[in-house]
Amino acid sequence: MNYTAEDRALALAGVFQVGALVADVAHGRSVDEQAYRSSLESLFVETPEAVADVFGGPRGVRLGLLLMRDALASDRQRSHAEVLRYALNIVHVERRFAGQPALQAKLETRMKRVKEQLQHFDIGHTTIIGALASAYQDTLSTLPQRIQVVGNAQALQEERNAERIRALLLAGVRSALLWYQVGGRRWRLVFSRRTVQAAASRLTDQLSAH
Repeated sequence: MNYTAEDRALALAGVFQVGALVADVAHGRSVDEQAYRSSLESLFVETPEAVADVFGGPRGVRLGLLLMRDALASDRQRSHAEVLRYALNIVHVERRFAGQPALQAKLETRMKRVKEQLQHFDIGHTTIIGALASAYQDTLSTLPQRIQVVGNAQALQEERNAERIRALLLAGVRSALLWYQVGGRRWRLVFSRRTVQAAASRLTDQLSAH
């Protein structure tokens, strides 16, 4: 299947969106609830007809698209350094995880259990968030390459926030895998940054027009 620059931008926007949400939770700020739910729900979309369907449509990653468009601009990278760092780390961890079939199988089993729990609880319920956080901690968090989260010490010490961050990072890795599946590569972020940024700009313009 031939994927477009827009497909890759949507998938990568999922990674950037998680990076932004993680930063907000870590600093004790309020989060964009629609973006938060869309990111978590993407974990359970198994047979999408299009890349956008993973996020319930392009609007599901609007926050990520806006941030990606700005973060990849040469003159604005510094102001988005934290989100950019999370996004790059998530992409890096996903590639390491891709080489661990035993961990993948373990995560798949855990995700099936969480999916069963979704029949009884909302995606944002503490039971679901706790289960996703636990799945992340027992699989991805065991890799040598871990994602270091920094922020407000008080916010990070709250178990609820720690669980939300782990659940979000799990969603970020899912988006990173999607990005890789549609042709995304780390070198593109270095050598084809303008192409990625242009695709994100086109998509945000389309969303603004509707």
